[in-house]
Amino acid sequence: MTNVTGYCWATNRYLGELLNVGKMQAIRLIQMLEDCGYIETEVIRDEKNTVIERRIWITNTGLMLLPPGIKNVTTPGNKKVTTPGGKNVTTTMNNNSNNNPPIVPQRGTRSRDHKSTADWASNRFEQLWLWYPGDPERHAKRGNRQRAIRAWDKLRPDDELIETIAAALARQARSDEWQEGVGIPHLSTYLNGYGWEGWTDDNDK
Repeated sequence: MTNVTGYCWATNRYLGELLNVGKMQAIRLIQMLEDCGYIETEVIRDEKNTVIERRIWITNTGLMLLPPGIKNVTTPGNKKVTTPGGKNVTTTMNNNSNNNPPIVPQRGTRSRDHKSTADWASNRFEQLWLWYPGDPERHAKRGNRQRAIRAWDKLRPDDELIETIAAALARQARSDEWQEGVGIPHLSTYLNGYGWEGWTDDNDK
């Protein structure tokens, strides 16, 4: 899917259908690849901070996993970014690998700085962390706090996006699956995968 532009722009839903898994499982798989340094994701936003495109790039580390014979794959280090309209568009890129294989930390050390809370709108993050997914008995579903903090700081949601996320979570929390504790992603996965998309209209599907 990267042969034409150098990156994959498929949605989570499309990738899930292609792999015969659910959308949330597709999100988890993408996050796992990103955490391992095989891919980098790039978010394209317009001037209103609305997400208009998500791009998945294969890193040099990821290239080692590709079958022999595949050529001309553009990596994040040598890409030429083009954006819709050519203006008023900002991009956010994860820099997990920086085109180098991930370094395994020594025992007893951390690969990233430990943060007590988020740098961006920390009070709003703490509210989200305490509430997610809305049932105190299932707080374990929130996952790793440090990953959630990094996802939040990378997203840097403005007030409008925070309200959109809150409205979507309120709907999702009422869904049959979430009520049964099924399909609830870790908070970092939810934020990185834009898990609120499709849950802001007047439907609960």
